[in-house]
Amino acid sequence: MSNVVYYFAGSGGDFMNPDGFTCTTYPREWQERYYNQNYLLIDPVVKRGLHNGLPFEWRDLKIEKGTPGYSMLMEGLDYSLGHAALSIPLLGTDGSRGLFAITSDDPRKFEGLARVSFVRDYQMLANYVHEAYLRITAFQANGVQDLSAEEKACLKLAGEGLLGHEIARKLKLSDPVVRLCLRVARHKLGAATTDMAILNANQLGVI
Repeated sequence: MSNVVYYFAGSGGDFMNPDGFTCTTYPREWQERYYNQNYLLIDPVVKRGLHNGLPFEWRDLKIEKGTPGYSMLMEGLDYSLGHAALSIPLLGTDGSRGLFAITSDDPRKFEGLARVSFVRDYQMLANYVHEAYLRITAFQANGVQDLSAEEKACLKLAGEGLLGHEIARKLKLSDPVVRLCLRVARHKLGAATTDMAILNANQLGVI
């Protein structure tokens, strides 16, 4: 792969926000030009992705020569964005939309059965990234919910490297209770894993 892009388009009908969160490996020069020229508003890839829920190759786009969108894509070739690209539209459980894309310098990278394989593998990753972003922003907006004493204790011991049954024995709790405490703590801290929950808790001074 040459580049990877994730763009959070927005939610509640407020899509195509130029200031929407974007994470990309594109060259910094192209990122700055794209933003300064408001290319988002004419980007045919973004327009297609927000109006069609199916993965697509950029070569599938029907763009007339001489149009702003066509000129923008041609200009992008000068910035080593790649000669083939596959975009995956995203729809969150809350109705939010996003777009995930991978590019390659090989013009035939996504042809035939290879395309099916890439879509299968990267669609799973793309949805995970989108849902993770939603969890993080919801956590930042709402703040951390208070952890119970048991949840803090379980998380602290997990951070020290103890396994579930060891935590249970040390705190004189049952294994299911320890698992529940860690699961609830992950939810409250907006974390997908216990390791991430421990990191968030330490950064926030919770444990």
